Amino acid sequence: MKLHLPQDGGVTIIENDFIDLYMPYANGEFVKVYLYILRCAGCGVELSVSSIADVFNHTESDVHRALTYWEKLRLLKLQYDEGGALSDIHLLAARPAADGSGASADGQSAVSKAMPGTSAGPALLAAPAAARTTAQPEAPLSEEPQPQEKKPAAPVSSQQRIDLERRRQLMEQEEIRQLMYVADTYYGRPLSPSEQADLLWYYDGLGFSADLIEYLIEYCVSRGHTGHRYMEKVASEWHKSGYKTVTEAKQGSAAYGADYFAVFRALGIRSHVPTPAETEFMDRWLRTYALPLDVIGEACRRTILQIHEPSFEYTDKILRKWHQAGVKTIADIQPLDQAHATRAAGREPVRRSGAGAGRFGNFPQRVYDWGSLEQQLLSEPDPEGKEG
Repeated sequence: MKLHLPQDGGVTIIENDFIDLYMPYANGEFVKVYLYILRCAGCGVELSVSSIADVFNHTESDVHRALTYWEKLRLLKLQYDEGGALSDIHLLAARPAADGSGASADGQSAVSKAMPGTSAGPALLAAPAAARTTAQPEAPLSEEPQPQEKKPAAPVSSQQRIDLERRRQLMEQEEIRQLMYVADTYYGRPLSPSEQADLLWYYDGLGFSADLIEYLIEYCVSRGHTGHRYMEKVASEWHKSGYKTVTEAKQGSAAYGADYFAVFRALGIRSHVPTPAETEFMDRWLRTYALPLDVIGEACRRTILQIHEPSFEYTDKILRKWHQAGVKTIADIQPLDQAHATRAAGREPVRRSGAGAGRFGNFPQRVYDWGSLEQQLLSEPDPEGKEG
């Protein structure tokens, strides 16, 4: 097959946009195939799908998947001969379009005509520089590219909300670069692209200032939570609460911290700080259900009285029922208790035939006149015709 490079040979040039915007979210094996093709296009090495597969110990299907992936992102343009064999690969410039979805029309490289007469899997030389520079630019692809492979940890939400071009613009701001440096320091390592995307979303999507995001990182890290889901949840709650400054966030966080330990005291827990699972329960009661502390405390008290040990699951069942019933204050609980007592009083009491009655003694027992039954038995005719 022929390879068409958007610049002259002699060196292998990797554009910064490819490293910053495409590489972090791609499968590592796909990246290796792309870089190898880029390298071969610059030095005139013979190349085929099978030779690429041999280099990386892949199957040819693996190579085709990698090529198709990059074509969808508009970094490659694949051409096939009449027999359906891949004959040309055009490497396109890594320039995102205005919507951040792929290469723009003016960023595409020159494309020469496909090499005629090629068959499946032949070793073909890379196109010379003259052929690359004299060809006419190709019209943009009509298919809208969508990334097919992403790092597992990359949150889809933040990366869909901020396109590639916008992320690149934000990363050029001095304030954002400083924020990323601070975040690296807190985490003790460079941030992953998905973590960077989250911070950019808090800044650009939620309207957080850089100082507020820095405190958000400090708040989560100091509590031992560096996962993006926990931080996203806290950021969402701060946004709902309308926090705009670090002072507001500190005051709100301190209030909720005090509420957590108030619940702990009501359950008789003093041995540890709230775990993520326990925090999730308390966040549901305090924020989702918006229940006051005295109502939550009453549910904790009933939990201890009923099962004689702290249980967030049992307390959650009580509070869920109260929330569904519209409970907002302690006074709202009393009608529910009365209704429960009325239903309990209306049930038929369990009958027992004696103190020693077992599980079958819970049913009404028959009463027999044993003397009458004996006389009846004696008065019946004998089966052999004799009187009893």
